Amino acid sequence: MNDIISDRTIKDEFEAQVTAALMIQTNALIPIKLAVRLCGISRQEINRRIARGTFPKPRKLSRRNNAIRKAFHLKDLHDWIKNPHMYKQEDS
Repeated sequence: MNDIISDRTIKDEFEAQVTAALMIQTNALIPIKLAVRLCGISRQEINRRIARGTFPKPRKLSRRNNAIRKAFHLKDLHDWIKNPHMYKQEDS
């Protein structure tokens, strides 16, 4: 029984690693809820840091100017996670 559980755990972990690698390679868009979990800070703190220029800017998920749904590129979040205290938004 422990072998079956162990095999599933290894398989699940491998699948998670492959998925993460593909997401990084394709620079996937990450919704704010997942960004909160990945970065370990609240949505409100993310918004404050975006305003200060110390967190990546989100991308609009529609062409409308008043778009509500936004997401972050995984590469931008990865750059922030590597060094959150020294991160500055790039001018775009």
